[in-house]
Amino acid sequence: MHRDYKELLEEIADITTVDGFVSACLEIKESMFFYERDLMLSAYSASLELLTVVALLSAALKGKRELAKTQGEVERMVEGLLTELESFQFPLDIQYVVDHFTQGSGLQTRLRMPAYGEMIRHYASGIETSADDLDRIIQKAHKALGAVEPDAEQRLNTLLGRLGAMMLRGARLRPLWLKVSHPRIQVVLLGLQTLVNNLSVTPYYNFPLEDITIERQKRRKVKGNVVSDLGVVRNFRQGGSGHTDLNTALKKDEYDHFFDSLFSSFEHLDVEPDQTVVNLITMVLEVRLLNEDLSVPFLMRLLVYCNRWGLSEVSDAVLAVLAAIDPEDPLFYECWTLLQSFGGKALPAMRRFARANRNSPLLPYLAFFLSHGPPTKRRWSLLAEIFEHYPEENEEKAQLALSIGRYGGEEAVTFLEQALESTAKANGRYRERLKKALESAKQKVN
Repeated sequence: MHRDYKELLEEIADITTVDGFVSACLEIKESMFFYERDLMLSAYSASLELLTVVALLSAALKGKRELAKTQGEVERMVEGLLTELESFQFPLDIQYVVDHFTQGSGLQTRLRMPAYGEMIRHYASGIETSADDLDRIIQKAHKALGAVEPDAEQRLNTLLGRLGAMMLRGARLRPLWLKVSHPRIQVVLLGLQTLVNNLSVTPYYNFPLEDITIERQKRRKVKGNVVSDLGVVRNFRQGGSGHTDLNTALKKDEYDHFFDSLFSSFEHLDVEPDQTVVNLITMVLEVRLLNEDLSVPFLMRLLVYCNRWGLSEVSDAVLAVLAAIDPEDPLFYECWTLLQSFGGKALPAMRRFARANRNSPLLPYLAFFLSHGPPTKRRWSLLAEIFEHYPEENEEKAQLALSIGRYGGEEAVTFLEQALESTAKANGRYRERLKKALESAKQKVN
């Protein structure tokens, strides 16, 4: 059976009414040997999302105007379904299913829709995406999620759409990102992976897709009609081959197996890292800035691995994590210990952090680190710079002064004498701390 995007929209309209939703769920339920509510709802969402993307693809084969119109129609129908389901009062058994859908699979579908639209728009534009890999785009997506700009949500969906377009062309998503990503990003990644899994078993689409120009030629009949096959979608709902969020299939390479092992053991602790491993570890640490639920044992093993191989390249990310978590958090101690193990190799990252965060609560910790170890020009210059640019004469700045006193030497004595003369406070705790730091520095003059 061949249908164009208009007929696909009719099918979507049929299953996004209240009656259509109930009927589709019953159809899925009847195809199951053992009834499982979450699997049924996941199958409904996967079917709806597959239909949606097939409709968008078919519209894109027609042109930009058709694509924009189709996306608007699909989003309106999905929103309409969720609104109706939330406003109706159903019999108890149906209400139970509806509540789980609107709070689970339905909500996930709503979050994915903008990314699906961006995915097809990017694919239809024909812009080459080889400049970035999926890992880098996921890294950018997390940064967009953490941004406070008004267009942050649009930028996030645009990035996830780019990622989806690359997956349509055959790019592979690492299983790691489905485990560590922020839930807002994770839900879209899971949808994209389920989608491409289902497209791969769709006979009409020879997955992965080629350039849109070639795809148009492949579907053009003698009279120029562009068509698409709907049979696979119905076959999926009726118990045929297909994937849901609950049975996501992922291919793995050596890096995936390496990170998988760190979730449970130190099996690969002695495997020497290459640049790809270093990059991925850095990205995972950056994800921790947003995802507080990221597995702590996994992070601990990552830090042990970094210590084992002296991966000072991750210093910037470790500093960012230290600044974001509570000093009482066990992860704080592990990150701090790792940073100390890098010694002087961590100084460039510390300088970058200090210059970007002049009043960070982490600076007294960095000053404490700098005050220990053999005196060097780099240590001293950074220690003095942190103190000079700290904006307030408070307890934190007093701690910085004590670290300078602990560092000691003639330069420290002169520096603290000048600080004591220039302080705006004639007395008080801050001034007393400066005097104490000065005495400590004098004791360490050779």
